[in-house]
Amino acid sequence: MRTKFGCEFRKRLVHRPPRDTPTYGVVALALRGVPEMDDPIFTELRRLVGQHEKMVYEAVKADTVAQLQHESQLFAKAMQEHMHLKHIHNALEFADLREGAPYEITVGGEPVNPLAHLTAHAAVKGQLEQDPLVRAAFEKMLATGTAAHHAEHVLGALLFETEWETARAVEAGKDTERLRGVYIRKLQKLIRDSAFRKKLTQQFTADHTAFE
Repeated sequence: MRTKFGCEFRKRLVHRPPRDTPTYGVVALALRGVPEMDDPIFTELRRLVGQHEKMVYEAVKADTVAQLQHESQLFAKAMQEHMHLKHIHNALEFADLREGAPYEITVGGEPVNPLAHLTAHAAVKGQLEQDPLVRAAFEKMLATGTAAHHAEHVLGALLFETEWETARAVEAGKDTERLRGVYIRKLQKLIRDSAFRKKLTQQFTADHTAFE
């Protein structure tokens, strides 16, 4: 049965402001933040995301990434940066068989999806090309000593947090514009406030231990 939340969430993905155009990475991130539901469209979207992950993975292995569409190339680059990690590899190797069902591991007693990490990296790479504010925050972190990969972790965490909270707001029938404003203000603060920047780089580390 199609839920009110499902309808509203799909509407949000389609009717976003120009600076918030839904790339593959953002849509996949949002889907990972949506609670499980009996909605055939969401089931199909998750299945297609799984097929896409497998297709890109095969292109990475075959060294044919250049033949992919640009957004898929961004996801491929994120894969290549993490392929040495066991749980990333395992999640990708069987992506098509899972048909969109999440691959989860337990870290500190909590379920963690390794592919959500890749999706966040891919989404941020796309933002860096399209969003001047995200790019400015990224460049500020680099200029103040944060490695590029670590900076993507910080920006990905902020994006994922926003998508997760937005999905919850839609589910509750609440306005989502405030959350978008909070996200923008955090990016602005990341640029101008060194203490805030230090706090986030310490909170969202460059560590990949959970995926090894």
